[in-house]
Amino acid sequence: MRRTGYLGLCLVLILAIAIPSLAQLQADDAYRVFYNEQNPQKKLELGEKFLNDFKDSQYRPPVFQTVLNLYVQTQSWPKLIDAVDKFPTAFPNADAKLKIIAYDRGLTAAQQAGNVDKILDYGNKLLAADPTSLNAQFMVATTIPLKLPADENGKKAAMDKALDLSTKALASVQQTFSQPKPPTIPEPQWKALKAEYEDQLHSTIALVYFNRSDFPKATEEYQTVLKSNPKDGPAHFYMGMIYRAQSAAASKEYQTTLDAENNAKRAQPVDQPLVDELAAKRQGLEGEIREKRDKAIDELAIAVAIGGPAGQQARPVLDALYKSKNNDSLDGLDQLIAQKKGQIGQ
Repeated sequence: MRRTGYLGLCLVLILAIAIPSLAQLQADDAYRVFYNEQNPQKKLELGEKFLNDFKDSQYRPPVFQTVLNLYVQTQSWPKLIDAVDKFPTAFPNADAKLKIIAYDRGLTAAQQAGNVDKILDYGNKLLAADPTSLNAQFMVATTIPLKLPADENGKKAAMDKALDLSTKALASVQQTFSQPKPPTIPEPQWKALKAEYEDQLHSTIALVYFNRSDFPKATEEYQTVLKSNPKDGPAHFYMGMIYRAQSAAASKEYQTTLDAENNAKRAQPVDQPLVDELAAKRQGLEGEIREKRDKAIDELAIAVAIGGPAGQQARPVLDALYKSKNNDSLDGLDQLIAQKKGQIGQ
């Protein structure tokens, strides 16, 4: 009887050991079929089935990576976003390499889908796994201004982060594009890609400085953008807004100076050197007000000529400035816009 009991126990143990072995054999076979499949759509279906059927297989990470790449190849953005959303639960012990791949592919899908929340989510997670990722630095930096917190402290912190990431991304761009280009990318496309990175990053930095009212630095950044791309509508719009703000500041200082000049003239005895100094300052401010106003009109007219959302934003501001210069009349404004279109070849 004891031997029979031992025999039964051994059979139970053998069966317990055999079950995972059988599951492993099935996973090996399924992976072999998946690996050898050449048709992208069939390979994708096999990969999805493998991930669903074999939750503990050692092959899950490479299969998952291939499935994500196939989602990119087939532009299956909703499926890719769904897979990356489920990634932390599906791979709770994922290593840094798999996290980088998952969130990098997710970032591509979020960008293609225009999903700002997902861009920031995946981008920040990618930065946590790889702080040097150019894709994450670039996407998070340029997306932050699109969805700022409502409170001023939160807004300031977000814009500070955008500035920090943009600065790091510019350095990464220089490092990346100083290396030999991939042989599959033509030289003109390689140069255009570098210019696009730089333009958007300089625009983000400029916007941060604009929101800080640091107009000299903002101007420097926008001029860098316009040197590379003279048809950048938002850059022309913000340059116009900078000149308008500078004209308004000069106008306010002009009024203060005028009041001081008049008070100096009424004082007894009259301090003539002081009066002359204030008069000279007032006259200089008069010229500055006109100069900045006219520059604002030119930049905003170019933004309107280029069109797009920036042009729509620019039009009411342009109308108001033009009317303030021309006795409340818009006569000649359409001709000015047409002239600007000709200048930029629009």
